[in-house]
Amino acid sequence: MKILTRNRKILCCVLLLCIAFAALFLFFKFKYSKPTLTIGIYTDSSWEVPNGDADRVTKLAIKKFKKKYPNVQIKYEAGIRKNDYSNWLTEKIVKGTTPDVMMLPEDIFNLLASNGTLKSLNNSLKDENISSSTFYHGVFKAGEYHGTQYALPYETNPTLMIANNDLLNKNGFSNLNSHLSPTKFKNICHMVSLNKNNTGTTSDYTWQDAQLAYGNSIFENSSINLTSNKARAGFSLIEDLTNENGYQSVSSNQFDQGTVAFMPLSLAKYRTYTSYPYHVAHTSSFKWKVFQMPSIANVNATPASTVCLGVAAKTAHPTLSWEFIKLMCTDKEIQREVIKNRMGSSVLPRVVNSSFTQKIFQEEQQNTLTPKILNTVLENIAITPKFRDYDRRLDELNYLIQNALKNNQLNLQLFSIRHQINKNEY
Repeated sequence: MKILTRNRKILCCVLLLCIAFAALFLFFKFKYSKPTLTIGIYTDSSWEVPNGDADRVTKLAIKKFKKKYPNVQIKYEAGIRKNDYSNWLTEKIVKGTTPDVMMLPEDIFNLLASNGTLKSLNNSLKDENISSSTFYHGVFKAGEYHGTQYALPYETNPTLMIANNDLLNKNGFSNLNSHLSPTKFKNICHMVSLNKNNTGTTSDYTWQDAQLAYGNSIFENSSINLTSNKARAGFSLIEDLTNENGYQSVSSNQFDQGTVAFMPLSLAKYRTYTSYPYHVAHTSSFKWKVFQMPSIANVNATPASTVCLGVAAKTAHPTLSWEFIKLMCTDKEIQREVIKNRMGSSVLPRVVNSSFTQKIFQEEQQNTLTPKILNTVLENIAITPKFRDYDRRLDELNYLIQNALKNNQLNLQLFSIRHQINKNEY
């Protein structure tokens, strides 16, 4: 009996020791283990322009992050190209290995925000006191879907209106300010086109730009708006410009040759055009001038593409993931590298309006873009509608309107076009 009691005591002691050792093992494992944060970011330019050190911004962000969180491992698959990124990310999602942090170009954001792939950032934004005032308002809205913020803006690429300043002066339009009304823009194009060797604008100025000029959003909560007063004013503008040019395809090459007054151009392409060594390929002998996209007063008419960063809904490290995208999107040093190396623009007003940006523009340009002009452009970014099949419906609408313009029947076909687009909704 005594032997049995002693054996039980020994067994209990052994069990207690095992439990103690297991507890200590788990304690030290969780205390000193290194959580792994996976990052899904492509390396090349978002804007199809040459990029210098494509990984520089990401590597700098990882270095700064690891300095603050030395126990965190970063798993970053370098070398993914933008053209391959969507397929790469889709495969990861299907396999259940979605990266904790992912880059979100506009062509995939709506889908991922609508299907539950992304985590809401509303609570994190509230806790950190980060809002649209931290960024440019229109840029911040690029990461919102149906009232929920799913991503933070990382880099944006607004459209500028570039002008042949010598041609404008030759036609009596000197000392224009950087903002043109649609009427002024149309009149200048008309006057320039009176000389049959010259044209008012390249065909890069689209019917969508004309709609934005009058503050019209074609899609309102996914409904088509083609026949309101604003819509008709925009269509009238593009019809006038189309008839002026005989619907020729007026290219950027013709602008380079000095025969075209205006050319819409993205910021990234403008910076590539005007920086060494790329500007050598463009032998323009005239001075350029930068304008905002034409619009009536108090209307945000600047188209822009914005790349955001978001967090996976099923991430095992929500706090660390948030800290990483917050660093990439709100850190002053990181955003300086964005504007220096990525050819687009920083999303932070305090970076755009800095002497740092002024110095970069002075070094790379032969022309007239300043931080002040860029700031004004970014303050007037139009907000893109957000619903799941936006891109598909816009492509269909664009095809129908372009055909109607070519046949000079746009006004007659607007009701038919609206009916066809609504019929194809699914």
